[in-house]
Amino acid sequence: MFLESSPKPIDSSLQSSVEKLEKTSPGLSVIAARQFRYALVQTGIELMVTAPRKFNVLEEFILRASLEITPSPTEVELAQVLGLDPIFVRSTTANLLALNTLNVLPDGSLKLTPEGRIFYEKGSVPQPPESHPLYAIADPLLQVTTFELNPLRESALNLPNLGDFLPLNRRIQPIDSLTLTEVQQRLIHQGLGFHSPESGKEVTAFKIAESPEMRWQSVALFAIFDTLNQGLTLQFRRGQQLLESATLWLETLQSEEGISLTELFELRAIASDGSFLQENPGVEARLEQVRQVVIPTLNSKGDNAEENPPESGSAILMTENQIQTQVLETLQMATHQVLIYSPKLTEKGINHRLLQGLQSLVKRGVWILMGQGTVSEESSETPSISPEWVTKLAGITTAEGLSAIQIVELEQSHAKEVVIDRQIYLCSAHNWLTYGGDRLPQGETVYQVTLPEIVSDAYQSLSTQFQQRAESLWQQAITNQDESLATTSLSIWGGLGREDTALQQIQDRGWLELLPIWLKIACQGLRSQQMSPDSPSLNQALSQLSELTLDFPELDSLCDAWRQVIAVIASSDRTIAVKLLSEPVWQHFTRLGIASEAVESPDAFIATELPKLLPPLPQINSTKTHPKKPKRH
Repeated sequence: MFLESSPKPIDSSLQSSVEKLEKTSPGLSVIAARQFRYALVQTGIELMVTAPRKFNVLEEFILRASLEITPSPTEVELAQVLGLDPIFVRSTTANLLALNTLNVLPDGSLKLTPEGRIFYEKGSVPQPPESHPLYAIADPLLQVTTFELNPLRESALNLPNLGDFLPLNRRIQPIDSLTLTEVQQRLIHQGLGFHSPESGKEVTAFKIAESPEMRWQSVALFAIFDTLNQGLTLQFRRGQQLLESATLWLETLQSEEGISLTELFELRAIASDGSFLQENPGVEARLEQVRQVVIPTLNSKGDNAEENPPESGSAILMTENQIQTQVLETLQMATHQVLIYSPKLTEKGINHRLLQGLQSLVKRGVWILMGQGTVSEESSETPSISPEWVTKLAGITTAEGLSAIQIVELEQSHAKEVVIDRQIYLCSAHNWLTYGGDRLPQGETVYQVTLPEIVSDAYQSLSTQFQQRAESLWQQAITNQDESLATTSLSIWGGLGREDTALQQIQDRGWLELLPIWLKIACQGLRSQQMSPDSPSLNQALSQLSELTLDFPELDSLCDAWRQVIAVIASSDRTIAVKLLSEPVWQHFTRLGIASEAVESPDAFIATELPKLLPPLPQINSTKTHPKKPKRH
């Protein structure tokens, strides 16, 4: 079924991110997700920063005089004009000389430098450079170098090292290889405020102050399969953020050198699981037809599509994390028949909810036929149903104690398919995807289809296989006189609504001991209304009573079965039940002991003897809601 645990290798810590991505991006399935760590390179550096300050009155006068007075004045001349001791002018001039804003010519006159002219126009002068510690962080995955005011904290991060799988070392740029201009540009981009030429603050130099150290950073690698376009992409993510540059590098790396997804996602232990599955051309064509119907729906994402589905039917993609719930709810919509095919039935595919759901269907008269793929001669895989499956499913029986679920081998296919009442078709493919020589579990894509043409095609395909299997088992049963195989074959025919075929086979072979089995099968068909109370098969079976004598070996079972059949018919339509018990039939009923000779008539038989054979009707909850339809995405 569609209920088994997914083999997709997804780290538990990433599960919520995966679910959110799939919910917001219909058609995408994360088939693998793993967290890694990788080493950042942290290097302590020292910046030399100059910052301007407003010049004082004396500095302004000296700079202005040096710019505007011709010929240029000397320090002594400026002191005389200002009426100051020359020592004050010399001290200020020395500061301006140190700041490269002023030059003293050979004749002692003062000359404004180009830098000094710029600062004069801004009304400020530069201060002596100041040292500022900073930390350069080289990220080889993103291939960027950023700066931090404080060092990164050490963290062990107990995760696999991405550097063991990908050539990250190639992407590390040593800090001492950066030019001053590159450092300045990065500082501007980060807005740290150390380099701001428009305000006069500049980084004039940098140097390595501490040896490089490693600091670990985490990152998630997603393998995402587009279920509709059948394409795989790899993405680096941090939280919900897509790391675009790292993702592009990974794509380039894969195309040029190739990378091992088997190693990245630790797939060695499961890479062979399901390898015996092969694509069935007919099934694949049907799935492709479904996908082509779903694609426009996903692209349009119309909100009204779910509330107002087209009258001709629809094809809906189930959200992966809702598959189990939606499949179980859809199964409960069955009224008479469920056909199931799974490539391989395993213990993982059954749980308490499924057992309860199947049991409730059987109580309503629903037949359930389950098929699994056969194994090719070349394969070493063994798809035989586990004893646990047989035990649990065989315990689900009809009211007459007949196994209501038949499990047989059918033609091999890679897809899972369910047809409910010939009206609803559930299908999925849980394949392995070949990518760069590696094999990845593709994930499960489930569609619910009500398009009549597709549903009819799927039903015809599965029912034909079950019919062929029933014929094969019947021939084996005849050859070996195996009543168990015969019962399985008759039950398959009953599940297909072909009680007439089952009865005809019994009559043709003269194997009348199987009539009680056929009657039990008829009871289940009558409950589900898959078999009509006025079916010609019932009259045909009644005609066999004339050939039976009191020494018939299965007489007791036959009597019980006929009582049950008439009781089931009478519970829904007493008139038909009375009509079946015509005078010749009634004589055989009393002759063989089906009805007591003390019972005067069929009416009395139905009124007094049969009600106690019927189980109590199930309680009906008036507040019960119909199963929810899966959301359209």
